[in-house]
Amino acid sequence: MGCILSSESAPEDGGSPPGLNADGEIYVYVPGLRTPKYVDLKEHLQDAISADLASRLQYLRSNVLITSGKNTPASKSRRRKTSQDSPTAADLEKALVNYLPALLGFVAGGEKWTSGLVFEWTNVEDEKKETALGSVYYELLSVLHLLGMLALQEANVRLTSRPPAEGYAPKVTEESKRNAIEILLKAASYFDCALRAVLPNTPEDIKAKLPADLSEPMLIALEHQALGHGVELQLSFAVDNIKASLAVKRRLACEHVQVWKEANERIEHVPLMDGWRKKLFLFLKWKLTEAKAGAYYFHGLILNEGYEENTHAQALMWLKAAHKYLKDSQRIRLEFSTAEPTTKVPEVWGPIKYFLERIPREAVNKSRVFRENYREEKLPIVVPKLPEFPLALIAEPYHLPPVDPAWEKESGYEGIPTLTPDIASFLAKKDPNPKPAAMSDLRRAWPMSPPLLVTPEMVRAR
Repeated sequence: MGCILSSESAPEDGGSPPGLNADGEIYVYVPGLRTPKYVDLKEHLQDAISADLASRLQYLRSNVLITSGKNTPASKSRRRKTSQDSPTAADLEKALVNYLPALLGFVAGGEKWTSGLVFEWTNVEDEKKETALGSVYYELLSVLHLLGMLALQEANVRLTSRPPAEGYAPKVTEESKRNAIEILLKAASYFDCALRAVLPNTPEDIKAKLPADLSEPMLIALEHQALGHGVELQLSFAVDNIKASLAVKRRLACEHVQVWKEANERIEHVPLMDGWRKKLFLFLKWKLTEAKAGAYYFHGLILNEGYEENTHAQALMWLKAAHKYLKDSQRIRLEFSTAEPTTKVPEVWGPIKYFLERIPREAVNKSRVFRENYREEKLPIVVPKLPEFPLALIAEPYHLPPVDPAWEKESGYEGIPTLTPDIASFLAKKDPNPKPAAMSDLRRAWPMSPPLLVTPEMVRAR
C-alpha cells in the first residue's frame, strides 16, 4: 500500500529509519520519510516537451532522489548510516523547493502531457511497499508531505537539549523553542496546502489509490500534530511566566486538548497496517492524555477560587481527574517507548514536568481542605466537559510557488492569467479551435466566501 507505517522490519545495517528519532530524544515523533524512486523523465517526455525542459526536470527530480539517499536508479540497498558527507535534511528541503516550480508546469497545463508517465515513491520502513501512480497530483502531494515531515524532524532537533559548555547541564534555550514553534507552523502549512490546494483537485480515481500517508485523514492528523506541539510550547512559556494568569494558562491547556483530540479522531480513519500503527496511536494518545491532565488541573484551580455553591466539590473533582490523567499519561509514555520499533523513553520536559510537580500536591491538599471544611458539599457524579476555545495558533497558508519560467519558453505554449494564488500562471497547449474557457479544476480548491448572515437590525432596517 505504501503507507508511512507499513512495516515492522528493521534496517539491515542496524540503523534507524530517518525521522524515527530512535537514536535520540523524542519531542516531535516522526515515524519515517517517504522517498522517490527513479523515473526516466527524459525518455517519457521526449515527444511532449523540449529536450532542454525534460533535462531540467530530470536534473531537479534526480537531485531530490540523491539527497533523499537513493543515489542510483536500480539501488535496492538499505539506508547507510549518516556521515559528515551525507546529504542533510536542509539539502533535501532545498532540492524539493527547487523541484516544485518545474513540477507545477504539469499541473497548470494539464496531466495530458504526462500520459504514460508513472511516479513512484517508497517508504523508508519497507522498500517493498511502493506506490506507483501516473498522476502529477500524486507527485505534488508526495513533495508537500515530505516537506512537512522534514519540518517536523527539524523541530525535534531544535528541541533536543545540548550542553552549552563543559560543566553545565544540557538545556534547550527559549530561542530554540521559539524557532521550533515557527518550524512546526511551517510543517502545518505544508500539510494544509496539500489539503486545501492539491487534494480537492486530485482525480477521484487517483484519490482511491493514494497510500494511507497521503490520505485526507492522515494529512489532517499530521497538521494537528504540528499545531499540538506548537501549543505545548506556548503552554510551557506560560507556566514559566509568573505574570501569566490562570485564565491564560487554562485557555492554552484547553486548546492543547482540542488539537490533540482532533489528531486522535482523524488517525482512527487511516488504514495503517499493524506494528507501526500501534506506535503512532500510542504517541497521539499519550499527548492527548498529557494535555487533559493540564487542562483539568488549571480548570480545577480556577474553580477553587470561586464562591458559587458546591464549587469546592467541583474543584476537587477536577483536580482528582487531572491526577488520574497524569498517571495515565506516564503509563502510556512508557508503552510508547517499548512498542515496536522500540525507542528511548521520552524525556520529561516542558509543561508536563511542571504538572508532575504540582498536580499530585494540589490534589492531596485540596482533598484535605475539603474534608476539613466543605464536607457538606456533594461531589459531582461525573466530571463535566472542559470549556472550549477557538485555536489561536494558526499557520499562515503556504501558497505554491510560481511555475518555472522555463515552461513559458516552450513552443506551442502560452501563459494564461491566474485563477488562484496557488498557481501563479497556467500554461496550456494552443488550440486552433478554442472553446469557451471553463473554470479551472484548481479553482475548486479555494474556499468560498462565507454566507451572508441576516441580523435583526437588518430586518428592522428593511
